[in-house]
Amino acid sequence: MFLSDVSIRRPVFTAMLSLCLIVLGLMGLGRLGTDLYPDVSFPVVVVTTVYKGAGPGEIETQVVKPVEDAVAGISGVDKIHSWSRENLSTVVVQFTLSTNVDRAVQEVRDKIAGIANKLPQTADAPVVGRVDLSATPILTYAVSADMPSQSLRRLIDDRIKPALAQLEGAAEVRITGGDTREIQIDVDLDKARSAGVSPLDIAQRVSAENLDLPAGRLALGASELTVRSLGQFRDVDEIRALPVARSRTGSQVRLSEIATVTDGVAERRTVARLNSQDAVILEVVKQPGSNTVAVSDAVKQVLKEMAPEVGQGFTATLLIDQSELIRENAHEVWIALVFGGAMAVLIILMFLLDGRGTFISSLALPTSVIGTFFVMYLLDYTLNQMTLLGLSLAIGLLIDDAVVVREAITHRLEKGEDPMSAAANGTNDVGLAVLATTLSLVAVFVPVAFMPGIVGQFFKQFGITISAAVIVSLFISFTLDPMLSARLAKKRVPGEVHKENAVAAGLRSFLDGTERVYARILGWVLAHKWATTGITVVVLVLSFGAASRLGAEFISPEDRSQFLVDLQLPDSSSLSETEARTGEAEALLRKLPEITAIYSIVGTNGDVNKARMRVLTVGKGERTKGIPVLKDEARALLTPLVATRVNLSDPPTIEGLGDYYPIMVRITGPDLTRVNQEAERVAGILRGLKGTEDVRVEANPPKPELQIRIDRARASDADINAAGLATQLRLAISGDVVAKLREGTNETDIRVRLAERDRSTPERVAQLEVYTPRGLRPVSDLAQVELRDGPSVIEHENRERQIAVYSQLAKGAALGDIANALKEQVKLSPLPPGYAIVYDGQMKSLDEQNEAFTLAFGLAFVFIYMVLASQFESFKHPFTIMASLPLALVGALLGLVVTGYHLSMGAMIGVILLMGLVTKNAILLIDGALQHLREGDSVDVALMKAGPRRLRPILMTSAAMAIGMVPTAVGSGTGSEFRAPMAISVIGGVITSTFLTLLVVPVVFAAMEKVRFWKTPKVETPPVPEEAPVSSGPSRAA
Repeated sequence: MFLSDVSIRRPVFTAMLSLCLIVLGLMGLGRLGTDLYPDVSFPVVVVTTVYKGAGPGEIETQVVKPVEDAVAGISGVDKIHSWSRENLSTVVVQFTLSTNVDRAVQEVRDKIAGIANKLPQTADAPVVGRVDLSATPILTYAVSADMPSQSLRRLIDDRIKPALAQLEGAAEVRITGGDTREIQIDVDLDKARSAGVSPLDIAQRVSAENLDLPAGRLALGASELTVRSLGQFRDVDEIRALPVARSRTGSQVRLSEIATVTDGVAERRTVARLNSQDAVILEVVKQPGSNTVAVSDAVKQVLKEMAPEVGQGFTATLLIDQSELIRENAHEVWIALVFGGAMAVLIILMFLLDGRGTFISSLALPTSVIGTFFVMYLLDYTLNQMTLLGLSLAIGLLIDDAVVVREAITHRLEKGEDPMSAAANGTNDVGLAVLATTLSLVAVFVPVAFMPGIVGQFFKQFGITISAAVIVSLFISFTLDPMLSARLAKKRVPGEVHKENAVAAGLRSFLDGTERVYARILGWVLAHKWATTGITVVVLVLSFGAASRLGAEFISPEDRSQFLVDLQLPDSSSLSETEARTGEAEALLRKLPEITAIYSIVGTNGDVNKARMRVLTVGKGERTKGIPVLKDEARALLTPLVATRVNLSDPPTIEGLGDYYPIMVRITGPDLTRVNQEAERVAGILRGLKGTEDVRVEANPPKPELQIRIDRARASDADINAAGLATQLRLAISGDVVAKLREGTNETDIRVRLAERDRSTPERVAQLEVYTPRGLRPVSDLAQVELRDGPSVIEHENRERQIAVYSQLAKGAALGDIANALKEQVKLSPLPPGYAIVYDGQMKSLDEQNEAFTLAFGLAFVFIYMVLASQFESFKHPFTIMASLPLALVGALLGLVVTGYHLSMGAMIGVILLMGLVTKNAILLIDGALQHLREGDSVDVALMKAGPRRLRPILMTSAAMAIGMVPTAVGSGTGSEFRAPMAISVIGGVITSTFLTLLVVPVVFAAMEKVRFWKTPKVETPPVPEEAPVSSGPSRAA
């Protein structure tokens, strides 16, 4: 081949080319970012609108509906999901994955701008943003110190947050919990009435007085002076002394005479806790594309240095560390990579029994891996779980090409050729076969890189990385390997005997014996083709029958030494009640000795009746119980909690994507009562299925609320409208932030509201006197005041009201089996027109995964066929080679059945890898047989010559791959749950496919040789020297 011929003739050029590849690869490695997953962009846009004082019903009709109607017409919208909560509207617009995220955000902004005049005037302007996986926290700390909560929060806001935010790669620092300072003006309604002012007057007066405004400039000859009017409050005492009215005697009435001005703390709607103590939670978000590990290390260093400076017992307890998870995952993959490489080299040494040849072949391994780093750098990839997984899988493949080339060169040397000729001729002998095997691997993994859906987004870097690695390996096998063989190998004299030690002699005897045994078995197989075919069919049928019990799942649950506990109290529960119940749950969970910390957020998503606890345990290697067992024990401990719904789950596979339950069923329709009935029916079906637990209906039942419905006739008589009444009520009850007290760089909200006693009960609210142009009027004179049930949260799916049903899976349950059983039972009672059931969560992802991998398998078959047809200039022999694919599938599925794993995403990756590997082995065998056919041998004779001749490289590559996968298959480190099924499927598939390929493919080849698609003219080919049989005597090593 031209490339190998040039490399042999110009060794210095070849060495420098390889060295250049290594240098570029090392430079690229140093600049590669490190992350847990690839940087994936999901075209999801979120529209958030704050409408203070509005309930879910008003939010739904006045905010959510206009927003949904506006964005529904945008091209590429896949799904619209919305939540209407008290004071808050959230609309999530999900686009098809092919949509450009920036374009989607801009189009949504344009649509929202077009309906701005249709939204309530008192609502805040809608905020449009995108969902960014990189915007999830990489570090979460619980901060404590020997100081009041308000002082600690101020310390974090003023010192800690700015110091961390300015670090390179840090995008945002989020603070949750702790007390926030607030100046509260609680107006005494009776005193205000006596002074002749209303709470609204006071709010407007405070706002108007707290101003610094420029008044212009004064020209003073050659200079000028700026004139400023200074009115901002300088301290709380100045606020208390503010004149707000005049008494009947004409004296000033100061604010402190009719209101209590308190330098206090803002009302909390969310509480953060660590181990049952009040805490301030600090989260650090990195910039997209930055190195997670580097940013995490920088944050830890800053906090370590600041602790002594702050003093007062300042402690930052690390709760969640994505960088540690990345390190552990990378460590496990690097171990598998190094062990796999070492085993591959050892296997080659055992088969070649040639230290020099093994050294030459093994150089392909580090060179290819390092060269791949340069390709990854050019493509702007990171060292993440998918790219490292690709490299670890490729280890057994990267050395294959060099091994096959080296083995062919060794065969030429044993025939007595000089090293230069042996290197050139040996490479030419197998060059096209090696090229075909590499292109077959690329044909397998390129479709993986372009799979549709979320699965394809994550596997793009995986497929491209493996493809790049094997292409670099092909280049090395055609350049560095033949060049070194030509320079370092010694000429051998046929028949020359060299002394061997006992181990080498034993290995050689074993390998030669293996070839002889295989030759005898192959002879029997070729003499009994129909019997072999029948036995193969029986084996396939029995194997696939046994594998039919194999369950399916999306991703195997991963043990991250933590789990989540969600608590939900009745909707009327207060924040204090929810916090108390959370404390009870924390006390119960601490009975488990494996638990190290419990980090709780009370009031999740603004719902004060909900709490989420993240329970941290000792490391995976330090306990005997798995997370599923601990969850079962925790569930039993939490059973005594009164009036509390408890749900336990694993953390999201990808933090930041929100809750992602195995079973999620959404029921939509116009009538919420009927929707709820259908949801209960689905929940009943799930509870009756074996393998489900924590089944719940997320119906968001109504909660009691004080409804004030305006009487428009009476209100008109008083010259007040609904907006005026609502504004005064909001000011009276929740209060308004009307100004800010600025002290240096610090700003503190100033809130005006009624005193607690004037707004403490529904009766007091009904008796509140509001100011109208016709004088003071009680609320009860202007509106109907009554206690009624109102919605707590209103959820929409594609603009229809919806109720969701969620379920977790019990230990060992297969998602695919439960999903199929659920769908079958749901079909028995069809929904009426206008109603729909949507399957979501991991159920949906499993379906998308199956579709994506089915497409990848189909494309891989097509591409492999095209590569093989081009290589062999034949339409039929690609079918011969591809007959080995079902044989590999047998071992992969049986391996999963025996070990108790389900058919998950990891296992499917292993199956795809097998497609390339077994095709590679079959190519070597068929290529050898075709060479002998061209020399004039009959089909059976050609197979009898090619089989034993190509046995050794086939066994070498297969053994290297299988043994290299053992650490991954038996590993128990972080991420092993994902990698182990992949390794087991590869090992099982390699074992069965290797033996069956060596026996079944020759039979298929012989049968296909009798098939003629069309008559082709005979093409004269140059004679190929007959290859001598593999020597069985003592070593004639170089």
